[in-house]
Amino acid sequence: MSAPARLAASLVIIDDRPDLQVLMGRRLTTLRFAPGMIVFPGGAVEEEDFVAARSMTNTAVRGMDPTDAAANLYAALRETEEEAGVWVGGDSPIDAARFPYIGHWVTPESSPRRFDTRFFLARFPGGDVRADRDEFEDLWWARPIEILKQVESGELSAITPTLSFLTSLTQYRDVDSVFAGTKRGIWRRFQKDSVYF
Repeated sequence: MSAPARLAASLVIIDDRPDLQVLMGRRLTTLRFAPGMIVFPGGAVEEEDFVAARSMTNTAVRGMDPTDAAANLYAALRETEEEAGVWVGGDSPIDAARFPYIGHWVTPESSPRRFDTRFFLARFPGGDVRADRDEFEDLWWARPIEILKQVESGELSAITPTLSFLTSLTQYRDVDSVFAGTKRGIWRRFQKDSVYF
């Protein structure tokens, strides 16, 4: 019998530095889930996220209840603050429309630890980032194509969702064009149930 998939959420944070770069973290090798893999900040959705997200506006996500969508986004924002030391949600109330929903991935039934993860896109608001040493060995900014080359060479390891989002980002030159792409539906192919690993 497979383990139930726990609700989780993650944030793909991008910035022009001056060209398009994405915030990546390498998980500790001692962690049970995806040890040593590169990932975007994120984690499990907690009950507190449903409470904190009540005042969020514009929470419409295709195929999701607005309450669930708000809680998932809030979890991604909260986990990013915990893992990367930066709050990207802005002032309250949080406008969810600023964080496009870009994908849904579920770990396979054969995995001993499973997550049902929603992914959102975010602009970096500025400031310093710092890695939570309970989660990440390292946290850094890089061009998506450079990260993919490091994965191909074996220098880095990544799970399928990370590779998919990085590959999608390679077709853009800057943050504005990525957000424009979400409005044109270019990212829609990721908005379906997908299994990763």
